[in-house]
Amino acid sequence: MATKERIVETKDSLQRMQDFRAQDLAREDDLGRQFSFAIAVSPAERLISLYRRVPVEVLEDLTESLLAQLKNQADADYNRFKQIIDFSPQQGNAPQVRDSLIQQINMAYDAAFNALWQFIAFSVARITDTSVLENQARATLQGINDSSDKFQKSLQGSEQEAQRILQNIKAVAAEQGVSQQAEYFKGRADDHTHQAEVWRNRALIASAVLLLVVIASLFLHKWEWFAPKTNFEAAQYLTSKIFLFAIIAYWVLLSAKNFLSHEHNAVVNRHRQTALQTYRVLADAAGDEGSEDIVLAHAAACIFGPQDTGFSKVSSIEGGSKSVLELLTKTTAKSGE
Repeated sequence: MATKERIVETKDSLQRMQDFRAQDLAREDDLGRQFSFAIAVSPAERLISLYRRVPVEVLEDLTESLLAQLKNQADADYNRFKQIIDFSPQQGNAPQVRDSLIQQINMAYDAAFNALWQFIAFSVARITDTSVLENQARATLQGINDSSDKFQKSLQGSEQEAQRILQNIKAVAAEQGVSQQAEYFKGRADDHTHQAEVWRNRALIASAVLLLVVIASLFLHKWEWFAPKTNFEAAQYLTSKIFLFAIIAYWVLLSAKNFLSHEHNAVVNRHRQTALQTYRVLADAAGDEGSEDIVLAHAAACIFGPQDTGFSKVSSIEGGSKSVLELLTKTTAKSGE
């Protein structure tokens, strides 16, 4: 059996021939066309391809003498390449040396083939051995299975990550949608707050006017120019004061009612905005689907249910309670099933 040192030495010599670049033999840049070895590139490539047909894996199965034979042949052919690499046109008989090296390269293939064909044939027989092929097939199949398992685990991890990202995107989109819808209620609340300030100022002005008219009416009849002379004038004077007080009082009442109505609607829309913004938190905290439906029903009743406008009284408590009770009944029935 061949020693490990012999196998390593032969492997180095064989790989050195297999890795050699035939184009390096041309040397047209430093030797010129007259002394270049461009003509030796093609036979050198043919020789190198012959060495490449001997796999390095076959060396472990060869005997000591065969390894020595292979190593000697590889070293001899590499020495021919080395002589071309080291060739100098200034040396003696340079043209004759160049022609001799080219001739050696042309003839090297036949000698190398006679030395290497048995190794090539043995490697082919080794590769086509059914037991070896079976082992290689099993190893390849196992490698494919291992790669498949890793790829499947990677896909599962990617799928879980994709689901997590999708849930985050949905959550962000829901929050953005809720925030956008809540802005509508906020805008209406701001409008009602502004209108409430307008009607409050009008109510204050009307109250001030009514107060001045009341004070003036206490002293107006004492002035001789305004004092009634007959019963008809007294009745007319009294009727005018009543109409004047009624109009100004209605002005005060209407302004105050509009002020309270806009204040009420502002509070209602603020409440709807808060209900819409906090719905998702309550729904997530509820956990199960039935509780989430109940929270949704309450939020919808708060947001879309009819509310008192300040001018007319419309109670929505009965309808909201009925819808919630119906939802509770359906949820209980589903749980029982």
